[in-house]
Amino acid sequence: MRKTILFLVFIWFANLSVAQLHEVGISVGGSNYVGDIGPTTVIRPNAPAYGLIYKYNRNPRISYRASLTSMKMIAHNSESQNEIRQQFDVGFNKTITEFTGGIDFNFLNYEISHWKRARSVYLILELAIFHFKKAVGTAEDYTYKSQISTALPFGVGYKTQISDRLVLGLEARIRFTFTDDIDDGQFYKDGVLKDHPENAKFNDPSTNDWYSFAGLTLTYTFGRPLSYTTRR
Repeated sequence: MRKTILFLVFIWFANLSVAQLHEVGISVGGSNYVGDIGPTTVIRPNAPAYGLIYKYNRNPRISYRASLTSMKMIAHNSESQNEIRQQFDVGFNKTITEFTGGIDFNFLNYEISHWKRARSVYLILELAIFHFKKAVGTAEDYTYKSQISTALPFGVGYKTQISDRLVLGLEARIRFTFTDDIDDGQFYKDGVLKDHPENAKFNDPSTNDWYSFAGLTLTYTFGRPLSYTTRR
């Protein structure tokens, strides 16, 4: 009986050593906002962002993913290249907490194994739910309340296996949101810009806010069945 148990334990550890199915780890990088205030460069990290990430490697081409990320959103018109925005001394500083779920599509066969260093460029397609503080009221009298909104994140990445268990990745993800309330731009649009000929370009409800993440991921891999890979 003891030999049987030892044999089963050996098979279990051997299974983990040759291939991995799951990845869990962290993401660290920078975030930035694009909307009615500040610069309009889509990927321009200027504030810290960090989170947790999980991936399930369904096959060599497709990985399911989920992440929980906290991102600072900082913007000020003094940093904008837009001469009209530079005339108005407004800015904001908020934190967005988001949960995403989606897939990675690997352009190369991504097969993590004990005998091969896997690497691939990949496309990221996700759906995000995020929380932030929305200002309600007027420019003279307002408060902040919790707000939940959605976004469509998409992006690209590159990942490489740096050891039998660790995978290092570089990602750039852009979020198109379904809200125009992240920056509180409605206050200065109706106040400072009321008589400005470019007023309509600010806080236009048809042009929602964007934000992005760029940074590194480091994941630990485990638990893939033997049938997933072929020994090289």
